[in-house]
Amino acid sequence: MKKIFVFVAALFVTFGLSAQQSKMGEVVVNGYAERMITPDKFVLGITIDEEDSKGRLSFDEQERDMRKALKGAGFDVEESLRLKDNFSSYHRRGAYATRSYELTLFGADKLTLAFEVLEGLNVNNVWLKSAICTNLDAIREELRKEAILNAKSAATTLAEALGQSIGACTYISDYNTSGDMEFRAYKNQLRAVRESAVETDYIVSEPVEYADEKLTHYLQAHFKLLE
Repeated sequence: MKKIFVFVAALFVTFGLSAQQSKMGEVVVNGYAERMITPDKFVLGITIDEEDSKGRLSFDEQERDMRKALKGAGFDVEESLRLKDNFSSYHRRGAYATRSYELTLFGADKLTLAFEVLEGLNVNNVWLKSAICTNLDAIREELRKEAILNAKSAATTLAEALGQSIGACTYISDYNTSGDMEFRAYKNQLRAVRESAVETDYIVSEPVEYADEKLTHYLQAHFKLLE
């Protein structure tokens, strides 16, 4: 789990009635917390095509080899591999079948392993469709707690500088973050490249990478200022 970095965003003290509901004898502070979020659930898109094998392998053989290779690497293909589309394309040389799949994985190590396995097969189109953090709601709750504790610490520091202390919290304005996070994926596709000198196709893989995203939480809190 990533380390939580907590900072004081802004601190100020008011001793009069303000437009933000502060009262006489209160200290008003802003609390802030953040964490870098790493996805743990990934969905790969996979397409296999008879045309790409140039007749060396039938469509059924490519599908069979893919399932066998994934299963041999420890993937539960019955649960994690799903057929998404099945269609045929027609050319002057004949008709070729194409199927598209989704492979759901948990953990960055499984993501890398899946690309390595598929790279060794006659599969020329594999890409990272989505990356998800499955415990995002729990992390948001942790950040909310960190933010209010940060606000309390800031209020205590200010009060002690004046030789005073803080009492009960009388007001909290919680700027909750919501919605799903989108992780930007890049360098995540296997590409079919033709080597013209030998008239063969081969698969070139690029590193599977994605950008972690920052989740932040802000709030404002009012505490009684005691003598």
